[in-house]
Order: sequence, then C-alpha cells, then structure tokens
Amino acid sequence: MSFRLHLIRHAEGTHNPGHNTTIHDPPLTEKGIEQCLELCQDFPFKESVGLVMTSPLRRTLQTARLGFQQTIDEKYYAPGSGAGVQNGAILLLEPDVQAHSARPCDTGSDIAILRSEFYDLPWEILDLDPTFPKKEGLYASDSECLKLRGARVQRRLEQKFNELKDSGRPDIVVVTHGGFLSSVIGQERTEVGQAKWKSFMVTFDKDSRIVVESALRE
Repeated sequence: MSFRLHLIRHAEGTHNPGHNTTIHDPPLTEKGIEQCLELCQDFPFKESVGLVMTSPLRRTLQTARLGFQQTIDEKYYAPGSGAGVQNGAILLLEPDVQAHSARPCDTGSDIAILRSEFYDLPWEILDLDPTFPKKEGLYASDSECLKLRGARVQRRLEQKFNELKDSGRPDIVVVTHGGFLSSVIGQERTEVGQAKWKSFMVTFDKDSRIVVESALRE
C-alpha cells in the first residue's frame, strides 16, 4: 500500500525578514498569518490527512493550526472558534522535528509558556520530555544528532502510517523548519517555500521501513 507524506515549511516568522537569529522562538508576522490562510485554502488533500505532526515552536504551531484548520480535529481549538472539523486529523506535537540549530530563533520556549499560549493543544508528550526545549542530548545541533533525529522521525512515521492505513485518512502532514526538511525523509536536499508543501509517495520495503519516492509536487 502507498501513502502520501506532505512536508510543510512554516510561514514567515518575525526573524525571517531581517534574518535576525537572536529572536527567541519567534511567532509569525502578519504576512506569515496571511500565508497560513492561503495554505488553508490551497492545500488539496485536506480530507485525506489523518495526522498533522508539528514542531512545538511558536511559528510551526501557528502554521499547523491556521494552515490546517479545515483538516485538524475541532478538539484542538477553542470551543466556538469555528476552527477545526468534526472527526478530523490528530494533532501531534513532535520535538524531533524542531529546528536544526541551537540559535535563539531555533530554540523552543519553556513548555509552561507554550501551554499558556496554546492551551488547547496536547502537551502531555512534552510534559514527559526531560530535555525540550534545551538543545542538548537528543536535540543537540551537531550533524550526528540531526541524523539520528531524522531516523527517529522516520520510525515514528512508519508507526503512524500503519495506524492510519484503514482509517480513511491515511495521509500525514509534517510541519517543520527549512533546515530540517531533508532529515525527515533522509534526502540530501529538500527545499520548500514558506507555508508551502511538497508531497511524496511513501511505500514500505521488505523490512517494513518507509521508502520515500519521487515528489508529487515541487
């Protein structure tokens, strides 16, 4: 069976226009919010997505919630907001797909702060994480750790695709950062524009490992 994997790069953050890497965990700009609303309208696989996996930094959380509000289940939004859909996709906060570097702009905020800003999200997985948001151990920025982190993401995707295969919503979206896109699929170079996507067909080899095939959209 083949699956579809959609890689999304976050929309414009406040650090992007001036390349100011000293801003800690920057949120989206007004332009970035507009980009997310365009993504929400333009993404063609809304009803096929069963899981939206996102980096737990401000700009990726905002991109996921705004850009996929016609896909993600309504329980991840404030009651009465009009966002989210009934029986929609699961939203998973995945620290392994956070930004690659240890610069302030690529370092997440304290979980208590993020929880207060995004209180409708499932923070339980990060409550149990002894490392996030520190850039050390599993989340260190050296090349070997990034390679290992990418491998962990691929194993997680294998598990999640298997869970979704009979759900009627077998696609997975990963909302991540430009510098980590390639690590998600184990390819040397993958580029995606702000709040844009690149979709791939995914199959499994004889060892039940995922094989990412050619992109469906550049």
